[in-house]
Amino acid sequence: MSTAMYVVEGLACDSCMSGVLESVHSLPGVSVVTMDLVTGGGSPLLVSSGTKLGTEAVRDAVENAGFELTSARGPEARGRGDGPPVREGGSHPDRLKVVSLVEGVSS
Repeated sequence: MSTAMYVVEGLACDSCMSGVLESVHSLPGVSVVTMDLVTGGGSPLLVSSGTKLGTEAVRDAVENAGFELTSARGPEARGRGDGPPVREGGSHPDRLKVVSLVEGVSS
């Protein structure tokens, strides 16, 4: 299993994030896609797949959804942490819920 972290710019809403998640999840071998929506900043995107994905494949999927992939962290990302810090007991006003797509699970 290969896991990599990317940063996506330009997201403003849940619908935007859903489009990116669906586009990336449709790539061959992708099993899990997780993303934090950071409005007005870089939204971290974590992608796990059974095979190592090239950054260009992920970039193309993000661009097909209408957004820009600005950086990659990988191939093995162990943590997240690209979004704004969240204080214990509170939340950052620009940080919204995390949405994940996992192969074989539907909501």
